Amino acid sequence: LYIDGAMMSMPMVDGTALLTGLTRAVLTGAVVAGLVALIMAAFVVRQITRPVVQLGNAAQQIAEGDLAVRVTPHGGDELGELARSFNTMAASLQEQEQLRRNLIADVAHELRTPLSGIQGNIEALQDGVFPLTADNLTPIHEQTLLLNRLVDDLRTLALADAGKLKLQFELVDLEQLIAGVLDSFRPQAHEDGITLCLTVPAETASTCVDGDPSRLRQVATNLLANALRHTPPDGSVVVDLKTVGKTVHWRVTDTGEGILAEDIPNIFDRFYRADGSRSRLTGGTGLGLTIVKQIITAHHGTITVASPPPDSVSGTQFVITLPVKQ
Repeated sequence: LYIDGAMMSMPMVDGTALLTGLTRAVLTGAVVAGLVALIMAAFVVRQITRPVVQLGNAAQQIAEGDLAVRVTPHGGDELGELARSFNTMAASLQEQEQLRRNLIADVAHELRTPLSGIQGNIEALQDGVFPLTADNLTPIHEQTLLLNRLVDDLRTLALADAGKLKLQFELVDLEQLIAGVLDSFRPQAHEDGITLCLTVPAETASTCVDGDPSRLRQVATNLLANALRHTPPDGSVVVDLKTVGKTVHWRVTDTGEGILAEDIPNIFDRFYRADGSRSRLTGGTGLGLTIVKQIITAHHGTITVASPPPDSVSGTQFVITLPVKQ
């Protein structure tokens, strides 16, 4: 190099030392970067696996019978959504388990009543307390009929809950079907002094539906029996049919004492009785309205209850909506 015409000398650089230094620096940087990457990867993996481990532990606890376990959702990502879905599933399982226990307790209670009556009457006959006559056998026969009715209702509900309730669909004229059921109740209504009638407005286009006639007859029988049971003498039970759009509205209205407001949300529950003092023999099994709702749901319809009915001060009205069959 020349500066101001004079040549400057440059010390010789040791290439081997320079290469060694560069290699050491690169290796050190690589090791540091690798360690940092490893630590970050471990942190990320921990963040991912911790919710999964929690879900696994919670699932194990549920498998062992602890249905109250829940997991804490973290964030709004897929894992957080999975945790929320898991909690929803666990809550549903817990609710179903409670319903199952309640059902078993209710069934045991309902079976105990007629069985105790049968046992008591038979023991009285065996001990000679009552003579073996037809009149003394009548209570045993009535309790046996109640047991059969209860078993049939439970079987119907079990099939409906499992989605295996067999329905034989055909074209059914609701007006004719209900008229036939009404005729079977007229003697009882006449004896009790209750007016029983069916009204179909002239503008009603059609009362035909696609349904199972025996099941729809069961619905009509149950609703009318309940209405007559709760309607005092000189009262009335009115059934009316009216098409609204592509549906037919089937209403059963009575002038009875009505249903308390706090009882209405539970009226379709199993074994629920708004009047807890009613006898099993006179008040049914407590499954009738539950079965009615299951049957109507299977027909793609809905059922609601209002007490008192609109524009009335007392009574009860059940409204069933079913799709019209043209």
